[in-house]
Amino acid sequence: MRKIYFQLFSLVLTAVSVAQSPITLTSANFPGSGDTLRYTNAQVSSVGNYTQTGANYTWNYTGLVYNSQGRRDFKAAIQTPYAFFFFGASEYGEKIADTIQAGPLTITNYYNYYKKQTSPINAYIADGIGMTFSSVPVPSYFSDKDELYTFPLTYGDYDSTTFKFSTPTTTALPFRYIKTGYRVTIVDGWGSITTPYGTATCIRLLTTQYSKDTIKYNAFSFGFPNYQRSYQWLTATDKIPYLEVTGALTGANFTPNTVRYRDTYQNPAGVHENTDISAMEMYPNPGKDKLWLNFTRKGQFLVEVLGLDGKLIKGGNFDSANIGQSIDITELSPALYVIKVTEKQKAYYYKFIKE
Repeated sequence: MRKIYFQLFSLVLTAVSVAQSPITLTSANFPGSGDTLRYTNAQVSSVGNYTQTGANYTWNYTGLVYNSQGRRDFKAAIQTPYAFFFFGASEYGEKIADTIQAGPLTITNYYNYYKKQTSPINAYIADGIGMTFSSVPVPSYFSDKDELYTFPLTYGDYDSTTFKFSTPTTTALPFRYIKTGYRVTIVDGWGSITTPYGTATCIRLLTTQYSKDTIKYNAFSFGFPNYQRSYQWLTATDKIPYLEVTGALTGANFTPNTVRYRDTYQNPAGVHENTDISAMEMYPNPGKDKLWLNFTRKGQFLVEVLGLDGKLIKGGNFDSANIGQSIDITELSPALYVIKVTEKQKAYYYKFIKE
């Protein structure tokens, strides 16, 4: 919670263009109880240069390749499994995972709890964590809140805040989880960003969590550094990042493992993917050079590659009696495609990704 630096760069950033100016965000621009926000996970390799930034900058990420979709649901605390503990009217929770494997331990029903506060620091905070161990609920508050965003938030802000979390110490449970550290956040750019979702005015934020996590189980205790970095493009209307690139930080080396952008529900090519694989299997998916086909029953098949607009790209006839059959996909651009398999009068649809 202790705020070490703030708006460090404000005096040196006065030469911003007078024709345009960066947006300023408040708590109203971030998620609240009842919000349901959808996003698309993109292939990490498709993001390109995510470190580039500056004042009045234009970011273009139209080349992001669809991988999957997800949804963030922010529920009133009373609607979550840990309502008996987090019952404040201003608190709300988000389910992060059904199951987390932490060494020899299995943690289930993992929730983060958030709150918008104005004192002692005007911030959007991680207020607590709820988890279940061996069927026993283990909710707890941060003893030193984790300020995820401090307000007002605008270009040039530079903050460092501390945090500390620990599950209760009790003889009823042989398990304890402790998380302590600090977060450094800098708003290092502003301008406009374009993704497959659209174009928006934004600020660019870089936040790094330096944490030591400790797990105690019976007589055993092990701790490990948990350094995480996130590049975020924030807008005034989308509540979650318009684009976010996250990953682990080891020394000075950052390795992104997740790229996701704000989106609406997508049904590629307007078709329902066939989940009955009795007609055909294909691999590898994602693929680069060849898409190998394995027909799982006898017959003649027409196999076609379609773009997301439904346009035919290529196709051919295949006989299940032949082995080692494939489609050459080397000339395809990296993207999501649809495979249409026609057997007599019946059509099947499958999705695949060209890397």
